Amino acid sequence: MMTKRELSRGAVWRQWDLHVHTPASFHWSGERFESDLSSAVSKKLVDEMIEAMNKAEPAVFAIMDYWTFDGWFALKQRLSEGDAPKLTKKVFPGIELRLSAPTEKRLNAHVIFSDEIADQHLKDFLSNLKIERLDRSVSKDALVDLARSTAADMLAKKGHKREIVESDYADALLAGYKLAEVKTESYKRATASVPNEFAIGFMPYDTSDGLIEVKWEQHYSYFIGLFESSPIFESRNLELRTAFLCEKTSTNHAWIDNFKHGLKGIPRLVVAGSDAHCFVGAAGNEDKRGYGDFPSGKKTWIKADPTFHGLKQAILEPGKRSFIGDKPPKVQEVESNKTFYIESIEVSKIGDKAGVGRWLHGCDIPLNPDLVAVIGNKGSGKSALADVIATLGNSKQSKHFSFLKKDRFWGKTGEPARHFTGTLTWRDESTESRPLNESPSEEKAELVRYIPQGYFEELCNEHVLGKSNAFEKELRSVIFSHASEEMRLGALDFDQLTEQQEQSLRNRLGEYRKELASTNASIVRIEEQLQPIELKKLTDLLLLKGKQIEEHDKLKPAEVAAPIEAMSLEQKQAAEGLAVANQQVEAARKRSQEIAGETTEIAKRQKAIGNIREQLRLLQRSFDQAEKVVSDDLKFLGFAWSDLAAIDIKTAILDEKSTELVTKQGQIKTEAEKLAEGLDAVTAAQQGFTAKLNAPQQQYEAYQRQLEEWNAKRDELVGSITEPETKVGLETRIEQIKELPQQFKDLETRRLQLSGEIFDTLDAQRRARAELFKPVQNLIQKNVLIREDYRLQFQATLAASADAIADQLFALIKQTSGDFRGQDEALATVRGLFDGHELNTKDGAIAFIASLQEKVLAAAKAAGSDAGIFSVLKKGQLASAVYDLIFGLNFLEPRYSLLFQDTQIEQLSPGQRGALLLIFYLLVDNGKNPIILDQPEENLDNETVFRLLVPVLSEAKKQRQIIMVTHNPNLAVVCDAEQIIHAKFDRALDSTISYESGAIENTRLNEVVVTILEGTKPAFENRYGKYH
Repeated sequence: MMTKRELSRGAVWRQWDLHVHTPASFHWSGERFESDLSSAVSKKLVDEMIEAMNKAEPAVFAIMDYWTFDGWFALKQRLSEGDAPKLTKKVFPGIELRLSAPTEKRLNAHVIFSDEIADQHLKDFLSNLKIERLDRSVSKDALVDLARSTAADMLAKKGHKREIVESDYADALLAGYKLAEVKTESYKRATASVPNEFAIGFMPYDTSDGLIEVKWEQHYSYFIGLFESSPIFESRNLELRTAFLCEKTSTNHAWIDNFKHGLKGIPRLVVAGSDAHCFVGAAGNEDKRGYGDFPSGKKTWIKADPTFHGLKQAILEPGKRSFIGDKPPKVQEVESNKTFYIESIEVSKIGDKAGVGRWLHGCDIPLNPDLVAVIGNKGSGKSALADVIATLGNSKQSKHFSFLKKDRFWGKTGEPARHFTGTLTWRDESTESRPLNESPSEEKAELVRYIPQGYFEELCNEHVLGKSNAFEKELRSVIFSHASEEMRLGALDFDQLTEQQEQSLRNRLGEYRKELASTNASIVRIEEQLQPIELKKLTDLLLLKGKQIEEHDKLKPAEVAAPIEAMSLEQKQAAEGLAVANQQVEAARKRSQEIAGETTEIAKRQKAIGNIREQLRLLQRSFDQAEKVVSDDLKFLGFAWSDLAAIDIKTAILDEKSTELVTKQGQIKTEAEKLAEGLDAVTAAQQGFTAKLNAPQQQYEAYQRQLEEWNAKRDELVGSITEPETKVGLETRIEQIKELPQQFKDLETRRLQLSGEIFDTLDAQRRARAELFKPVQNLIQKNVLIREDYRLQFQATLAASADAIADQLFALIKQTSGDFRGQDEALATVRGLFDGHELNTKDGAIAFIASLQEKVLAAAKAAGSDAGIFSVLKKGQLASAVYDLIFGLNFLEPRYSLLFQDTQIEQLSPGQRGALLLIFYLLVDNGKNPIILDQPEENLDNETVFRLLVPVLSEAKKQRQIIMVTHNPNLAVVCDAEQIIHAKFDRALDSTISYESGAIENTRLNEVVVTILEGTKPAFENRYGKYH
């Protein structure tokens, strides 16, 4: 029999052979029991039977001898003896009968009984069966009488002679076995009358002498009576099995509705027994099958405890609990992926320090590979088990642990957790052990996915508020896991993939934003100049400059007439020398001005050369960078970069020009030095010549010098357009300011054009990413549950968050004026604008930034700015940074999201978001790691639990191991959890946490489900049959 530990794993897939014969059957191929079932021969045969059952693959057998329970009685009697071999399998008593039926062939029927049934009840069952011709109860004597009352020709057809039947009891009994038919109604009544529901009707359908032989159109009442009343049918036809499960397919759609009507819409368990008539079959011989030799490999698998209660559970959930074929898909999945399934969890206490308590010491639970439900009252240790499994599985969600954390099991210094070691054993026999006060290492791979309720809330809420991209990362990871190798292009993760695919788009985005930054800088400079104070300052300076010129005009030297009296020869020579000297001074001054201009021009030319050099350097760098970007592609294609592109940068001509300018600069510098020296000499000569003139002549020369200086000063005040502080320069600047509004308008137009181009580039990124989730969307389309019931869709959107925009904006500007006065009011304004525009469209995004800019300008004006936004800037912040944020669409980015039943995730309730995430993780996530769920039903009403969570959990457990902590009695039951783990905490018993586990059909666990899970039997009326 199964060990207690094996049963504690709960319902697992096992082979069940529910149709075998023993030497008590009249069709047995081999030596038969003697009439004395305790004889040496009979014992030897029973021992052979036990050996055959132990060696065969099935874990459960049902004895289906014709008309007798002798095979069961012989086995039961032998097992009660001290020298009997040990039977390691479960065996049910059963019987095979023939019913009186409107068919040319005989109609077989079976009944399977609990192994706990009393022998007398089996005998009573036989006595309740009525033989058709005799109207007597089934007994050996009645069968003999039946044979002896049969005509000779009929006996002959069965291979018997009348004279032998009359004289030989054994021959007559054998003939009776072959001839007997029981009344169908007596079969139904006898089955129903067995106490404690210990009998289950079992009809062959298309196997030997099955119900299919009855022409139902002609004998509808007879056919439908057996059709409706049989919980189990025998068939090896998989299409028929699908019909008995009430499942519509492309091949049965024309008749399945009538078929279901005949079953009253209740799915039936379909099995395919070996119908073995010998202990050990002959290999390859379908006509000589032994125990567990299923015909055509159509093995019957049932996922349940190997008990009669387990069989009843399979009858209640035949689609989930049974399989016909070589191996159930989940068995194959586990065998092929042992590293993804936990075999057991064990916790042991280290040392014997007093006062620590027992806690989880002694916990040693084998885990079911399907759905494990951990139940118990509040504070019983449910989450403790989940935390231990999660920490040993290197979960990265330790911050959400409710038991293994400070002020709980870790205390303040790791007490008492440090005194306990946990060990997780996997199906591949690898283990992971560590003291329970140690957190999982960040360096270790995450072996389990732990999804506590707090994680659901955090992931969803922060995604909606735009404060975290954790959910986005989860979506990206799943999308990448479904991408084909062709799509991945050798990338190792999603970021690498998008880097490869979007490099050109990102470069383009960078170029647009760089130009936008330059445009914004130009706009800010114009705004600075358009401030009224700037124009007033220039106007005041111009008035002042006019007054300075007016005052200067008043200082014009009084005119002195040229002397008319004759000069001496010496004076005449001095005057002539002075005139020449004056000309030389004027020429020197003029040349000095020219040299100053030439020096400036040379500096400008050198600057231009420097600018060109820098741009050429950047060009060369971009060219080289482009080569690096495509280097792997070039190698893959076998191309050389030089074969495809070349750049020829010629700086020699710039070098020559620069050298020429340096030379010229040196020449004019030397010339200026010589000019200065010559000017000193000429100035000294001027003074000498002047001294030789008479007084009138000296006065005239002094006047000429003063007039020259006055004119020079006036020219300096009047100035030119290149001299900003002069009268002409100030007039030019004022005229330029008058032209700024048009320049500003042109820049604003270009800025919006750049915003549009930035949006187009972001949208191109969004479209590229939409291509990436096509494989996972195709997966969704293939899953009817996700496609039709949940309507789950991936979306690539240009996403933003009002709160995130506000955070960035108000880090730059004050919240003291206009619609931005006050923190709450400012946030409400941004949210209002955000909700009023569709940022996923170009027109909507452009309209949004225009509206936001308008609000910022209005706030600045209210704070005193006549142009620009300078009055609302926070200390140290720049207006250009605000404009870069708004018009650069830095708050907008391509992101993935999910649509659930045509509703955006942002519009779902917290509970619905949790359900959505659960659906996403369980059905879409391509990972195989075990999932640990902590109260997935939290924040959901019962209707949502049934409508959303139950189907998804039932579907998900087909592909991975799920461990679920739950308080909801319905969730554990209607999901048909394969293993129930009941947690119990007893503080009085040295703080002991204990766990009891098994299948839901286990009698003890069945009671626990009812009494511990915060509910009673009425809470489970929709699944009443699961309770005993």
